[in-house]
Amino acid sequence: MVADKVIRRLATVLFADVANYSALMGRDEAGTLAALKGHREQRIDPAIARHQGRLVGTAGDSLLVEFSSVVAAVSCATEVQAQIAAHNADVPAAARMAFRIGINLAEVIVEGDEIYGDGVNVAARLEAVAEPGGICASRAVVEQLGNRLPLGFENLGPIKVKNIAEPVHAFRIRGADGGQAPAEATVPASAARPPRPEEARGSIAVFPFSSLSPDPADAYLADGIAAEIVAMLARMPDLRVVSRQAMAAYRGRESEARALVDDLQIRYVLTGSVRHAGDRIRVTAELSEAADFTQLWSRTYERELADIFAVQEEIAEAIVIAFGGEYLRAEWRRARRRPTDNLDAWGLVQKARSLNLPVNRTAADEALRLAREAVALDPGYAGAHACLASTLMQRVLNGFAADSAAERAEAVAAVERAADLSPDDPMVLRALGNVFSNCGEHDKAVRMLRRAVQIAPFDFQCWGRLGRTLAYGGSDDELREGHAILDRIMAAAPNHPMQSYWLYFKAVACMREGRNAEAADYAERSVEAQPAYAGAWLTLADALGRLGRVDAAREAMARAQRANPAMTPAHLAEQIRILAADRPESAGETLAGLRAAGLL
Repeated sequence: MVADKVIRRLATVLFADVANYSALMGRDEAGTLAALKGHREQRIDPAIARHQGRLVGTAGDSLLVEFSSVVAAVSCATEVQAQIAAHNADVPAAARMAFRIGINLAEVIVEGDEIYGDGVNVAARLEAVAEPGGICASRAVVEQLGNRLPLGFENLGPIKVKNIAEPVHAFRIRGADGGQAPAEATVPASAARPPRPEEARGSIAVFPFSSLSPDPADAYLADGIAAEIVAMLARMPDLRVVSRQAMAAYRGRESEARALVDDLQIRYVLTGSVRHAGDRIRVTAELSEAADFTQLWSRTYERELADIFAVQEEIAEAIVIAFGGEYLRAEWRRARRRPTDNLDAWGLVQKARSLNLPVNRTAADEALRLAREAVALDPGYAGAHACLASTLMQRVLNGFAADSAAERAEAVAAVERAADLSPDDPMVLRALGNVFSNCGEHDKAVRMLRRAVQIAPFDFQCWGRLGRTLAYGGSDDELREGHAILDRIMAAAPNHPMQSYWLYFKAVACMREGRNAEAADYAERSVEAQPAYAGAWLTLADALGRLGRVDAAREAMARAQRANPAMTPAHLAEQIRILAADRPESAGETLAGLRAAGLL
């Protein structure tokens, strides 16, 4: 018997669904279903018919449509989004429904009236990348479309998407709301942009080293060794290194960490272990291919504990040589610098850094004690001063400081001393940007952070901090640049541990423009990713208040207070006022939603 022949054809596939649909249904099930039916009957289905599309199927709020032409598919999508935007102008903000649309051009498998295959799956993944009210298309669509339609495109670069083997090169289509492009669309030509992953000469993720020591207190040694190796490698301009915080968040969750490596398109991984006994230390390091963890080399270092810095340097140099031969080796020799020779001070800094991640007063107090002790032990250690500055600023921002003005001043002094000692260290520059921005010195902060991303162009944490600073306190052009930076790193690393913070930054930036429904969506996604982050809950409450959703705003406020009682609305309002010191005209808008809901 001859097997049925598989039928394939080239098709333009459009996938759409409703942004934040579950939340809309939770608030008003009947109203949401009526709105969806209205959009289908009055706007979506007629547009599909006009552009000769074929509705393949629906499931809940989603639609799968096939077109024989790229121009027809994109014209249909832009028309639908423009009509929905126009309709929403007369709808209360809380009841507005926005769609995300993904479009792909590819070969599909045909079975009766159904279509299947990666061509369909990619369209669905592109839809997830699109903004509410936006359109995201594959490179094949954009190339085929050319200049046939008066639209703009934002190049997101290759994006790793779920269940698709190869990264998908994605573009946002602009002008989809009838010509009034979102603010991010007109980014100045001179704006800084995070580089694409393929621009790196090499890429590596350093997994948290395992501590094999019998004393659990020795875990900081393993963390510290991995952190210093990351810091050394990050000084290589053509080497993309996943940050220490990114991988540390995945300790004990190796399968999820491997997913992160896939998302970031990393070529190599470094794993290792540390055993400490008396005055001896044993460090094992393994370099492997990221694709299948095939081991490339493995080395064991047995030394005196005092030689720990030499071991870190030898491991980093071996990696550099493996990547780039003599070219990167020469760069390494120029960039290499030992942070300190004082093992006790170094150990205190590692312990303080480990305590800065959980946001609670007890950990903040202990981190401050450790950082101050490290500075006292080695006043010439830039990392200790930077750690002290970051710890102090964390305390101020989270409401833990006994005297906010005094701790801010101490943070400024500490970070400026760090910069005197190590002016080109990306970690120090990031700390400078953080401290200056939170002290109202916007222009200084931007200069430091631009320098940081110039030195370490593949450090997403530096880029995230720059995006935040530009979006919170900058001019309109800087706000657009900040949006573009945050969009790009969020798309490039969807599983990055800093995603929850980037979503929070986007929420605040959207509220600055009056895009309160989008702000609420970003804030909701942020608290879903990190429920203990009080700042994101307060921002969600603010956005909901601006949308007139008073009960939901009060619930978000209650969640913020449970997460951190010190993070009061008045405290957050003061932090935002300082961040936006260069824009005093915006003071009246600070936390307007909380005032509208009677919460401030």
